[in-house]
Amino acid sequence: MIDPVILMVSIASAAIVSLASAAPKWRDPSRFRASLEAFALLPSFALTPLSFAFPAVETAGALGLLFADTRMPSAIALIALFTLFGAALAINVMRGHTDIDCGCSGFIASARTPKSIGWWHVARAFALAALTALTLIPEATRSLVWFDYMSAAACTLFAVAAWFTLDVLLVNLPKLDSLRNS
Repeated sequence: MIDPVILMVSIASAAIVSLASAAPKWRDPSRFRASLEAFALLPSFALTPLSFAFPAVETAGALGLLFADTRMPSAIALIALFTLFGAALAINVMRGHTDIDCGCSGFIASARTPKSIGWWHVARAFALAALTALTLIPEATRSLVWFDYMSAAACTLFAVAAWFTLDVLLVNLPKLDSLRNS
C-alpha cells in the first residue's frame, strides 16, 4: 500500500513529465524521426509511423494516469515505452554510438546543442519508468486533510523542477565535458 500523497505526487509528476516530453515530438516530428533513425535499431519503414506513435502513447498515457479507471493500462503503456526507450539508449551507449540526439529533451535542445547520450540518459529513462510504476501500487485508505493536498502540490513542483533541472544538465553535459577537457 502506498500513501495517498505519494500516489498523488507520482501521478502528477509522471503525467507532467510525460506531457512535456511528448510536446516537442508533436511540435517537430521530423526531428524525433531523425533521432529514431540515429538509434539504428528500427527498419526505415517503421520510423515515420513510430515518430507519431511514441508521442501519442506518451500523451494518452499521461492523460490516462489522471483517471482511476484508465490508470493501470496507461501506466503499463508508459512503463513499457520508457523501458523500451531506456533499452534503446543502453544499446547505443554499449555500442559506443553516443553522438546522437536522444530525442527526449527537445524542448530544451536546439540545433546548436551538441548531441550526446550516455548512461545518465539511460538512468533517466528507467527512473521515469519506476516513477510511473509507483502509480500502480494500491492506495492506502486514510482521510486526507488540507495539508496533504498542499504537500502533494509542493512535492510535485519540486519533483518536476528537479526533473527539468536534470534535463538541462544532460543537454549541457557535452559542453561541460569539453570545458573540463580543455
